[in-house]
Amino acid sequence: HGDSVGNRGVIGPGDVQWMTAARGIIHEEYHSTEFAKQGGTFEMIQLWVNLPAKDKMNAPRYQEILKADIPVVSLHAQADEAAAAAADGEKS
Repeated sequence: HGDSVGNRGVIGPGDVQWMTAARGIIHEEYHSTEFAKQGGTFEMIQLWVNLPAKDKMNAPRYQEILKADIPVVSLHAQADEAAAAAADGEKS
């Protein structure tokens, strides 16, 4: 990542870049020269959310959130409990 307000960042698998464009920012996403030479699978997603009117003129922001710092919540345990309860005739 590189942007017009001087932020630079590199993320790896599972990491997140959180950018708030607010009043405006120009950015680019790019991959490494090594990846360009070797090729491979490159997966990413960008999600854009419209800010509320009161926040549109805020200063732009950028932050990296590393995979190790992102909490993981298991939804399977809840689904398993609900399935077991349903098998016993209970409602969850």
